This record gives sequence, structure tokens and C-alpha cells, in this order.
Amino acid sequence: MMSGDTQEGCESSETADARGAESIALVMGHHLYGDVLESVVECLPAADLAASAVVSREWLRAVRCVLRRRPRRLPWLVVHLVGRRHRQTTAYDPHSGSWLTVCSAPHGGTLSTLRHVISGRGDRLCALSLSGLDIAGGSLGRSAWMELKAPSVWRVDPVLAVVGERVVVLGGACELALAEGENAAAVEVHDEGGGSWSTCDPMPSALRESASATWLSAAATDERVYLTERRSGWASWFNPSKHSWGPTRRLTPDSCVSTWAIAPAAHAGAERLVLFGAKRQGQGVVIQAWEVDGDALDVSPSSTSDAMPSEMSAILFPRSDDDHDDVETWSSIRIRVCGNATGGYVYNAAEPANGAVLYELRQAGHGGSLVERWERVPCAPSLHAQPLGRVIIACSQVGLDQLPGGLRPLGSQLKS
Repeated sequence: MMSGDTQEGCESSETADARGAESIALVMGHHLYGDVLESVVECLPAADLAASAVVSREWLRAVRCVLRRRPRRLPWLVVHLVGRRHRQTTAYDPHSGSWLTVCSAPHGGTLSTLRHVISGRGDRLCALSLSGLDIAGGSLGRSAWMELKAPSVWRVDPVLAVVGERVVVLGGACELALAEGENAAAVEVHDEGGGSWSTCDPMPSALRESASATWLSAAATDERVYLTERRSGWASWFNPSKHSWGPTRRLTPDSCVSTWAIAPAAHAGAERLVLFGAKRQGQGVVIQAWEVDGDALDVSPSSTSDAMPSEMSAILFPRSDDDHDDVETWSSIRIRVCGNATGGYVYNAAEPANGAVLYELRQAGHGGSLVERWERVPCAPSLHAQPLGRVIIACSQVGLDQLPGGLRPLGSQLKS
């Protein structure tokens, strides 16, 4: 929900930003053409690139040529800070290395009902209540919300996913409200064509003791939802179109790892995952990544672990003088990942103000390691301004159609 003053401020800022960008571009357009114009456009951050594309046909052609030559593959990191009275959204553009504030579309629901929805086409927000399930139309929360009936089983901490045209709700049921025969690990699918919820087989037995979003790491593609138990590494996948579960495997390529997380990956059109694991080693935390076959849920035989640079993992999980060497202290490591087939972000769920680390996956057929590069992402400024707010972290590719208006730079961010 957005207050009137905040919404009016966003609208006035959008108008001023659009007019300013258009005026500058019109002046420059009289002097820049061809390769010179493309060289200038190539250096523009995403928000300015979107404004430039609507100036003239020449500028639109230059923008399209630049994006064809150097496509901006990596997803944006989106941080929703939910306070008592309003929601603030900021987004990190990995191509310009800067944070932008997003003027989101208001939603009339209670802020406490807002949750994270994973999707192969970009994560979203939703509002889940006894009366219904409302899902934001876009990854930045700027589009109109889609209203659905509430699932038949009342849930307090489910995994929510959009897979193709279907909405999937897995586990997280309120055990006190379960009717006879209902399961806390229940799974329901909403088919857009049918307009109603279908009850499917519950989660596999290996996941039922941890059947909630708190204890499960989840990833979505256009065909499946993948689940991994964060501590044990047990994993399985669900196909909403067939209402069926795949194999159940334990993903433990390193027995010393204390917490696991998964994200999608692409490899020659086949379903692939990136498995991240964090463990204590010496005086710090080591974060590693492995490639996993999405069908059989086996760690690829040729896959060798890629380790995040130690200086970056030390920023995510700093060690203080008060820390002890006991198992209980270090078993509290809470690694989280959000990403798509090109890359994503690793962060500390217990301390999101420590920032994140961007990982970019090597493109299929290029050989070499799984992760092509790691890069530190500074903390979203909103987290420092309101450290007590509830944080929802997501990521999505952001197209030019999502950018005009509603995005304002927060200033340059140093990558250190």
C-alpha cells in the first residue's frame, strides 16, 4: 500500500525525469548519429536507455543495435522493504552497478500478507489471505495485480510459484486449521484456463517435516518447481502441468556443508540447477556451487565446485570477536539465493544489510567453470534507512517496457 503523498511524489518525479531525459536526448540527437550514437547509448544505465528509446526512430534503432550486440542478460536484484504503513521497493541494475527506487502500484491489502512468489520469468510479490491470493503482474510490482480465490487449505508459510500460466502453492499449511484428511505438505495448482484450484499429491516424505518456505529452498522454471531442504539437502521437483512429482534425491556433494540453496541454470536447453552450499572452514565461511541435472537430480559427474572469493563471503558472513567455535554458532549460517538461467545473487538471510554477491553463469558450450564471475553488490540504501522493516528479496530480468517512468537513481554505488 502506498500513501497518497508518496504516490504523488513518485508521479511528479516520473514526469520530471521523463521530461529531463527527453530534453537532453533531443539536444544530443541533433549531433549524434550512427556508430557515435551507439557508443553513447551503450554506456547508458537501463533507466536512461528506456527514455532514450522513445526519443526518435534513430535513437530507437541505436538502442536495439546495442542490445543485440551486447544483451543485458543478468537479472536485477529487487528488494521490497515492508514497514508498518507502507512498502518501499528498490532495484539493483547489475549493468550500471546502481540502485534505483521503484514507484510501485498500490495494493489495497494488508502489508503483513505480502509474500515472495518465485517464477522462471521473474519473481513477484503476492498477498495471501483467507479471502484470496493476489499476485503482482510484474517483477517490480508496478503492474496491476491478478486476483485469485484463496487455496482450499489455509497456509501460513507456503512456497508460492508461477510456472508458465499456472500458480502453485506448496506446503506451509496451518496445522491447527487442518481438516481431517488434510496434509500440512499439501500441494495445490491453479490453472488459468480452469479458474479453480486442483489438489495434488503432497510433498515427498523426505520433505514433509520441513514443508514450509522457511526450511525449503525453491527454484522455478517454465516447467517445474524444485525444492531442497536447506539443512539435509533432500530435493525433489514438481511438474504442475502433469500434477506429478519427480525423483527424490539427497544432494550432498560435500558432507561438511551446513546449509543448501538452489537456483535455475541453463545448459543446451536441458533443465539444470545450481546448488549452493555454505560451510565453516578455518576462521570463515566458504560458499561453493555445483551443477545439478534437473531431471535426475544428480550432481553432474564433470562438475567441480566453484568457490566464492573468500573476501566476498567474509562480507556476507563476517566473524566477530564474540563468535565461538561451537557447532551451534556456525550451524546458524543462513544462505539464500535468487536467480535465473543466466545468474543471480547470494545473500545472508539473517543479515540482508550485508549486501549480496552477484554470480554470472558461464554460457552453455563455452567450457570452463560453472560460475564465470562473482561481484559484490552493496546493500540497498533503504535497508540502512529502515533497518527494522521486513525484507522480501527477489530477482528478475527487467525489460525496457518495464522501465519508463517510476525509476529514480539513488546515486552511484561503489563496488568494493
